[in-house]
Amino acid sequence: MNQQLIELLKRTLTGVALLVSFGGAYLHSATLFTAALVVLLGIVLRWEWSNLVDLQKPSRLALSVLYPIMPFVVLIWLTNEFYVTDFYLPLLPFFIAWGADTGGYVVGKLFGVHKMCPTISPGKSWEGFAGSVLSVFAICSYVLPKIALLSATVLTTNFFALACFVLATTSIAFIGGLFLSVLKRKEGLKDAGSLLPGHGGILDRFDAVLFVGIFTLLLVLFVRY
Repeated sequence: MNQQLIELLKRTLTGVALLVSFGGAYLHSATLFTAALVVLLGIVLRWEWSNLVDLQKPSRLALSVLYPIMPFVVLIWLTNEFYVTDFYLPLLPFFIAWGADTGGYVVGKLFGVHKMCPTISPGKSWEGFAGSVLSVFAICSYVLPKIALLSATVLTTNFFALACFVLATTSIAFIGGLFLSVLKRKEGLKDAGSLLPGHGGILDRFDAVLFVGIFTLLLVLFVRY
C-alpha cells in the first residue's frame, strides 16, 4: 500500500477516534470534558512540552504559563462557564481549528503548489489556506447562529463581518500551527509527540485550538462587556 495512503488512513482513523472520544466526553458532561482537558494538559507538560523548550531557563518556565497552560485553562473556563447556558460556545475553538486543519489538509494535498513558509512548515500552501478559509466559513455559517451569545451580533447578520471573522480566526489557527512548527524545527523534531498516529502528539492536534481558544475568550469578553 502506498505510504501516503497509509498515513492518510492513520490520520483519518485517529481523527475519528479522537472526535468520538472527545465529543463523547463533552456530550456526557462538563465535568468529564474538563477532566479530559486536565489529563491532556498533564500529558503535554510531562511528555511533549519538555521536548520543545528548556524548562531549566526561567524565561521558558514563564512561557509555559502563557503557553500551553493558560490556553488550556481558558478552554476549561469556557466549558464550565457556558456548558449549560450556551452549549456550542465552548466548542467553537475546536470547530474552527479542526475545521481549518481538515480543509487545509485536504485541499493542500490535492492542489497545494505555492508554499506559504517552506523553511518553517513545508506542508502548508496558499491553496491549503484557502481550503481552510472555505471550511471555516461553512462551519461558522452553521454554528454561530446556534451560539446564543453571538447569534444576535453582526457576525450572523452581515456577510462582510462574518468573512472578516472567518479570515481572522483561520489566520489565528494558522499562526498557532506555525508557532509550534518553529519550536519543533528549533529542536529538530517532526512532531511534538507520538501519542496520536498520523497526527503526532497532543500539541500537534491542539496547537491551533489553543490559539483560537484565547481569541474566543477575548471575543466573549468583548461581547459581554
